[in-house]
Amino acid sequence: MISQFIRNLLAVLAFLLCMAPAHADVHDPFDPFDVPDQSQDEEVLDKDKSPEELLLEATVLLQDERLLDARTKILKALDKDPKSIEAHSLMAGYYLVHVGHYRLALKYIKRALDIFTEKNGSPPYKEYRYQAQHSHLLYLLSQIRLNLDDYEGSLKVLDEFTGWGYTAPWYSGTRAWVLMKLGNLDEAIRVARLGILVGDEAGRSLNMLGILLSMKGDRQGALKVFRDAIAEELSLGKLGQPATPLNNSGEVYKETFQEDKAESSWIRATSMPDGCEHVLPSLNLALLYIEEMNLNGARGAMDNFESCIAQYPLRNGEEHRALVDLIRGRVALHTGHLDEAIDRLGKALEYRQWFGKIGTDKEDLEAAALVSLSQALGAKANALGSTLPRSIAERLYLLKQRVQLSIKSWWMMRRARQVLIEKLNDLEDLYVRNTDSLLEYPTLGAVLSALPATLLEKRISAAENKEERPDSILYYQTFLAENYLQNGQTASGLGLLNDVTNKTRPKYDTLLRLHALLIASQNVSASSDEYIALVDQAFTLSRPSIRNYGLRLPVNFVAGDDEIIDALGKGPFQLDNRRDLQYSIDYERSPVDVSLHFFSSTPGVIDIKVRAADLIEAVNKLSEEVYSVDLK
Repeated sequence: MISQFIRNLLAVLAFLLCMAPAHADVHDPFDPFDVPDQSQDEEVLDKDKSPEELLLEATVLLQDERLLDARTKILKALDKDPKSIEAHSLMAGYYLVHVGHYRLALKYIKRALDIFTEKNGSPPYKEYRYQAQHSHLLYLLSQIRLNLDDYEGSLKVLDEFTGWGYTAPWYSGTRAWVLMKLGNLDEAIRVARLGILVGDEAGRSLNMLGILLSMKGDRQGALKVFRDAIAEELSLGKLGQPATPLNNSGEVYKETFQEDKAESSWIRATSMPDGCEHVLPSLNLALLYIEEMNLNGARGAMDNFESCIAQYPLRNGEEHRALVDLIRGRVALHTGHLDEAIDRLGKALEYRQWFGKIGTDKEDLEAAALVSLSQALGAKANALGSTLPRSIAERLYLLKQRVQLSIKSWWMMRRARQVLIEKLNDLEDLYVRNTDSLLEYPTLGAVLSALPATLLEKRISAAENKEERPDSILYYQTFLAENYLQNGQTASGLGLLNDVTNKTRPKYDTLLRLHALLIASQNVSASSDEYIALVDQAFTLSRPSIRNYGLRLPVNFVAGDDEIIDALGKGPFQLDNRRDLQYSIDYERSPVDVSLHFFSSTPGVIDIKVRAADLIEAVNKLSEEVYSVDLK
């Protein structure tokens, strides 16, 4: 009995040695970029210690969260004993948990398994300590392959795990997640339910079941399961991870257009100790704020996430960097900072991004970033179109830039359309607010406008027939309207857009309303009262949007200086003194400079003054000030 207890205790210690992560200043043999940097005093102290002593010291350091020092000890142990199974598995855990460098983690765990087989032969193993160590090595391998988006490989390892008769509390939740990533929802639900029945990790299994029920359309059932998962995780205190089910609850609330509850769930998730272990709560909060045109809130969500994740300085950013740039790029686009938007969105497409821990996949990110980048490139082309050149050479240069940007914008949108049709199951994301999608649904009509109208009508009709969410109908109407306008059915398109703008909800549908107003403005006469009314409403919601969409704001002007009036008319403003308008431009010229004053007839609404050495600089400067916003 005592001997069995000791054996069990040794097995637990072996588990801890295998699972513990690490970090250090000693050379990492598998990392070609690692440079050894070790103090001589520490070398002397550790010189005569055995590998086992170093690993035990490392476990203490890990418990104290002194990760760099722990990694140093582990690498020293590895240097003394290159065939230490524990040291290799610790390094695998370090790269998996604390750095997110899954390729290096895979190298270490493969080496640990090879050494384990060399020392102990092939499975099955009779002794419990070998079974325990082998099962944990397989666990690490399955997690690493999952994080590398190798779902088939992860499932194969899990099959091997059970094939040798191993069991563990984490198994059901992990297998259900892998099956979900492979699209086998029914089997995943069966596994998750079984895990709950047999008493596997309740929080993990409940959370997985909630996700799966939501994907199958049982949203009320999903929310109930998530509530149980949240309670379970909170009961674990510091060991719990309540941010995950809180985030997933928020996704269900957003999908059902309960934005207030979604926001509350995500704010609560980000406030939890595990709130920035993954980017999703902050990402979802930012996406919600962008739809509300609360751009300060969207930027703040990303700022808070990056401030939080900074407490883990070893993370290499591959789990979140592309997603953060997607959000920051969209915020820059909507605030009129177009060069930053193009740069950020381009990086979102270029960065390596792993999706094993989240429901989104590579194609979701690719489609979303391509659409937004296309919009940013088009907006930049429009901005150059209203920029005054100083010479014929500069005029030709601006024209060349506009043509190049327009072609690139068209190409990016074409690529996005291909991804949505070919890789995303024939426009599966047409279902508004698909939980795992990163698309900006209020402006998605830009992608769909080039499709044949009859094809889009069929797809939207099929989507609407399955809809149980009345608030989604306005989105489908906007998609159709933009398509009709592109295909010459102007009256039908404008009629739908008018219906949309009259029915959008305050706050929550702000971006949808804005987009509908702008698309309608592009398709009515610029000299009409209707145009003025549409553009004025859009300008009130978002000043940068007018220039982004290639429109000009109607303004009154003070007559007198024909040269200034001519320059303003060639810029991004539509001069009109035939009627009283909401906005006006005044000016003043001195021997040394030109001053321009843009203001509203409603006191305090907007008041922008610029001064420059010459007229062209003044007009371009005024354009930039009026059509961009610096967030506070």
